[in-house]
Amino acid sequence: MARFHSLALAFAIPLLTASITAAPRARAYDAEVDASTIGQAYQLRGLTGDPVLSRRRVTQTLQLGVYNIGDTTREGAPQVTFKARMRLDADFGMSREEYSLERGSPARYVPLLQPAPVELMYGYLEGRRFAGGYLSFKVGRQYQVDPLGWYAFDGALFRITTPAYFAVEAYGGWEVRGGLPLTTNPQIGRFEMNGVVRWDRTDLPSGAYPSIQQPALAPVYGVSLLTAGPTWISGRLSYRKAFNTGQSFVAGSGALLGATPQEMGIYDKTRTSSERLGYGLNLTLGELAGVRGNLVYDLYGKQFSNVEVGTDLFVHKRVTTSLDYTYWKPIFDADSIFNIFGYEPMDDFSARVEVDVSDRMNVAADAMVRRYRSDDPNAKPGARQVASSSAPGGGLRLRYKWPTARLMLRGSGLTGDQGQRVGADLSYDKTLFERYLIDGRLSMWNFKDKLRTDGLGNTRDATSVGYVVGAGYKLTPDANAMLQFEHDMNRLVGMRYRVLAVLNVRVWL
Repeated sequence: MARFHSLALAFAIPLLTASITAAPRARAYDAEVDASTIGQAYQLRGLTGDPVLSRRRVTQTLQLGVYNIGDTTREGAPQVTFKARMRLDADFGMSREEYSLERGSPARYVPLLQPAPVELMYGYLEGRRFAGGYLSFKVGRQYQVDPLGWYAFDGALFRITTPAYFAVEAYGGWEVRGGLPLTTNPQIGRFEMNGVVRWDRTDLPSGAYPSIQQPALAPVYGVSLLTAGPTWISGRLSYRKAFNTGQSFVAGSGALLGATPQEMGIYDKTRTSSERLGYGLNLTLGELAGVRGNLVYDLYGKQFSNVEVGTDLFVHKRVTTSLDYTYWKPIFDADSIFNIFGYEPMDDFSARVEVDVSDRMNVAADAMVRRYRSDDPNAKPGARQVASSSAPGGGLRLRYKWPTARLMLRGSGLTGDQGQRVGADLSYDKTLFERYLIDGRLSMWNFKDKLRTDGLGNTRDATSVGYVVGAGYKLTPDANAMLQFEHDMNRLVGMRYRVLAVLNVRVWL
């Protein structure tokens, strides 16, 4: 068994919750504090048994909600709320040379690695039912979910709902990107377009890692037209355009280290980052069927990037069948060099059936075929494209539940001429004496990657076996603590161990 370094799981109860006491409910607003502390210790070991990587992480999230701000005594009065959520993701297992070049080793330095990144996930003031009930708004850092996908921006959003069963929505501000204030975690920019890495270059030597671009404000605006009436139909037409500002450069030599400013092409002007148009529709035909679709067109690349069509057939009150088709093609930031390369789209054709065998037992099965296609305009006619192939697959899920326990079996497989992945998980969780929690999981997965070798010219393949055991305790109806141990192994990476401790607390003021 692995020897973990001393783990100082800073298992401090989240800020503010330690001193919270019961408060009278006579005030005109309600406030909620929801906090989670997750401590992890994990270690990857090589085939010789020596530690390859050891980590000691503490992830802390803190959410604040303030509701019913203002006069709520009048029927139909405007509603104002405030919501915010912050996250700290610290790792006490990192050595300084991993995240700093100061007196460190360039061989061990990992760009963008942060020992204790802090991020504001969202924080906004929201108003509803203003201007006679027609106007609503959000101001601050917020998420936007529409046919174009998930998006995060800092700014303001306004929605006008008309009596004619439709609404108009408009927003503007700045795209949330990694490296900007309150986004010290590079992952906060997960909703920006791919293809460009942006981060504060202050601590990087001049000319080092030219692939990392200096961040700058990215103005964005968008408009949507959406249904706002009958519940059996939901449609939304969305348009969004974002801009790049500040300097952008690429190394003429293509090297990640050692490039000088003279070897770089630098331009500095306002330019398009992304421009997209999308439409999404959900339609329910009584108790017979449901129809859904999503279409996204990239105006910069002049091509469709996403097409989705699906239907659910309610064969019986306990039986639902589904058919889906999805087309997806990667689209990149307009500054990215990937725009000049050929890249492959994917098609997924899938069918699914779900049966509620009884009030306790549910079974679901699916089958699918994934097709990889090459749209390389430079490909010679008749030439065989490695990426043009089909990968059939499918899965099975079985769930059985008791009043205080649940058993789940999940298996899936995906095969093709490029490799395969097949396996299953069996999990069980139970509540004892209304307060104690136990859970466990056993898994076995086999994979073959025919596009890579194991260093000896053989196909890279392995069978991974793992298990998880855990126990927890309900401190209150809104607070619980959990401890889990995980052990995974296969012939390529050796042994992997992880200890996970979780504390969740929710308090109303």
